[in-house]
Amino acid sequence: MKWTTHVELYLKQRRQLGYLLTTEGRYLQQFALFAEQQHILPPLTLSDALTWANLAPSKSPIAIARRLSLLRPFFRYLKTIWLDTAAIPTKLVGPTHRRLAPYIFDETEIVQLMEAADTLAPTSILRPITMRTLIGLIAATGLRPGEAVRVKQHEVDLSNAQITICHSKGWSHRYVSLTSSTVDALLDYEKIRSHHAIESESDAFFLLSQTRALDIRSADYAFGLLHEKLGLVDLLGARKPRLYDLRHSFVCHRVLAWYEAGENVDALMPQLSRYLGHKKISDTYYYLSAIPELMDCTVKHFEALTCIGGGQ
Repeated sequence: MKWTTHVELYLKQRRQLGYLLTTEGRYLQQFALFAEQQHILPPLTLSDALTWANLAPSKSPIAIARRLSLLRPFFRYLKTIWLDTAAIPTKLVGPTHRRLAPYIFDETEIVQLMEAADTLAPTSILRPITMRTLIGLIAATGLRPGEAVRVKQHEVDLSNAQITICHSKGWSHRYVSLTSSTVDALLDYEKIRSHHAIESESDAFFLLSQTRALDIRSADYAFGLLHEKLGLVDLLGARKPRLYDLRHSFVCHRVLAWYEAGENVDALMPQLSRYLGHKKISDTYYYLSAIPELMDCTVKHFEALTCIGGGQ
């Protein structure tokens, strides 16, 4: 039996349990092809895993560690077939991720991104208006880009101003309320999509063309073109802005608005956490970045508490 067949059986088993494994599946298929090309026989060894992991294009320790982490559960699965299959230790070559400072878009930049989307080629189909609407939706709701891309038509209830997010990270589903301006924008998009995609059989809300649903890779690629067109750069020099940074921006701007309105931010954070689909409130605080305006409000809030408490 080929290694690709073992991967297919493994993915089928895991997906029956509810796991999507989209990225994982793609990498495991790459590993299977590598193993077949190298004529590797069972049982798989730690050396086999390391050899493939070190083929990561970037050669960075994090990329290598991520590849090993993707192989680890697959190796455990194979161990039920071949007992001598190697166990891949955790953190064998270091951590699998690190936090890079997000780019916090201001309102002007978000508007510029949406306007730039209108220039995306080709202009005769849905790609420009789809990206414009997607960017606006994520900026207005803080949805994860993957959640926004996967939304189905029946999950968008504009009459009740809400979207149902199914299979959300950590939740079976959650409801995301929409502002009136967001509802209006989505209504406009629905009309345009319906006009251009009469023959489409896709149930996806966002379409890349008349027949093809938007996927996260296409969305990320288009967003990369937009921020390059506008000359947006990360002043920290760590990396380029991501579509996901719009979610970080939403959280920062929401908390900033609460501070400026004199609201009790700590009391409101659990609501924001649930709205974002977080299981733990600490995950929501993780999203807050030290933008100057937010830091200024935080300092003033701390000084007010100090005065109330009798401090100097």
